[in-house]
Amino acid sequence: MFAVQYATKGNTGLMIFSAETLEAAQIYMREMVTLHGHTHVYNLNELTEGTIAELFRLYPRIANVTVRGSVTSKGQVPKK
Repeated sequence: MFAVQYATKGNTGLMIFSAETLEAAQIYMREMVTLHGHTHVYNLNELTEGTIAELFRLYPRIANVTVRGSVTSKGQVPKK
């Protein structure tokens, strides 16, 4: 699995997707611009753990704006 940040019309986001190889992931990144209209696609990372904590570690800026429910800004669910 891979994750990549993108920008389009004043918004930014994070896309998580699967690809067989790094080369296939890079092709998908280009298609996000040419086929889907995103203005900027950047910061490609391969996800090895597949956890929210890994996403927050790889994309620390997301932690500053995304805190929902029981997930902390470090991507960890508090133990009860």
